[in-house]
Amino acid sequence: MIREEKKSDNKKILLLEEDVLGPGRYARPSFRLRENLEHNIKFSKVYYQGQKIIGSIRYFNCKIQNNDGLMLGPLIVDQKFKGSGIGKKLVNKSINCINEKNIDFIILIGEFDYYGQFGFEINANIYFSLNVRKEKILLKKLSEKNIMFSGKIELY
Repeated sequence: MIREEKKSDNKKILLLEEDVLGPGRYARPSFRLRENLEHNIKFSKVYYQGQKIIGSIRYFNCKIQNNDGLMLGPLIVDQKFKGSGIGKKLVNKSINCINEKNIDFIILIGEFDYYGQFGFEINANIYFSLNVRKEKILLKKLSEKNIMFSGKIELY
């Protein structure tokens, strides 16, 4: 089952993150960019069975120029449940909830082969303060406004 993340879930999610992603996660640009920032719990979701959290998706506030957005990540699923569709369910459910809000875009650092199925596209006109390979920066436009996204992505 999927539900909104609660503050009381934080410890369980961090333990799951440690188990799934390991200590090398701190070297990844996506983790360094989010360092010392609070995630937006309003849009973050968990997948649970009984009392156990087996999947999590988090979002962080960001901007590109005057456009409000969210950065997706991390998306994690317990290794025992990999390939069962939990990650897809978390992405779809969270994006559907975000679509109802005043958010112009969602960005992430990830693989187009996976996230393309959700409408994310490579955008070579946006960048982070850290060096991130252009083909890894993916954007999903949510706004109906005719916006050309370009410039630096600012997380806050």
